[in-house]
Amino acid sequence: MPSKLLDALLLAMPLPPVLETWRQHLKNQLPYPVQGAQTLFIGDPTLVIVVFQHDKVEVLLPAIQWRHHDIHTAKPTSQGVITAHNGTLEQLLALVENTIALRLKSFHECSCCGTRSAPETLGSLQGEPVCRHCIKGRRVLF
Repeated sequence: MPSKLLDALLLAMPLPPVLETWRQHLKNQLPYPVQGAQTLFIGDPTLVIVVFQHDKVEVLLPAIQWRHHDIHTAKPTSQGVITAHNGTLEQLLALVENTIALRLKSFHECSCCGTRSAPETLGSLQGEPVCRHCIKGRRVLF
C-alpha cells in the first residue's frame, strides 16, 4: 500500500519526456482554457480533467454528486488510462475529445435564455432547467 509521502514525492518528480510533451501539447493546442500543472482542468466550466502521473495519464469526466439541494461533492469518473510505454499522443487526444463530447451531451438548455450550461450550474423553475443568470434573485433549488 503506497504511503502519502510516496504519493507526494511522485507528484513532485518531473514527468518523463514523452508525458511532458503530451502535457504541453494539450496546454497549447486545445481550443479551450486549460488550467493546472500535472492535473489539467480543460474548459470553463470544466469539460475534462487530465491527470498526469509518473508513468501514465488518466482522463476523467467531471461529475457532481448532490447530497442535498445546496451540498454537492465532485465525483469525476475515469474514462481511460494511457500509459507512457505503449500509448500515443493520438490515443490521448481521442480519449480527451470523446470525453469532451460526452460532457457536452450532459449540458442542458436554459428554458429562459436558451444558453447551454453544465448541469451543476442549472437550477429548476417550475420543473424546467434555468441558468443562474436568469434565476438571479428568485428563490429556487440548485
